[in-house]
Amino acid sequence: MSTNIQWNTVEGTWDDNTFKWDEITLVTELVSNGASVPEILGLVKDFEPEKHRRFIKLVCKVKGIETYSGQKTIKDDIKISAEDIELVIQEVLGKSITVENIHV
Repeated sequence: MSTNIQWNTVEGTWDDNTFKWDEITLVTELVSNGASVPEILGLVKDFEPEKHRRFIKLVCKVKGIETYSGQKTIKDDIKISAEDIELVIQEVLGKSITVENIHV
């Protein structure tokens, strides 16, 4: 799935943004089709391994968990929750998604 976005369609400005462009496009790709959080969670689980690692690294960045590029392996078996999805979308895109009555 490919999503074309431009700086003028992203919350905030390029000079006050703490996220890399590939992180923004990764999250934008997940929310671009109006999917619910459970659907987004399924999309993340179906990511190719490298993209899955990038998303896990982004979750760690948003949560303030330090990772070391090239020194510390990000494992594919790390569980991502609906709350993680909400947090990443809120932090990266400045958008809120509400999760109701889901058990993931």
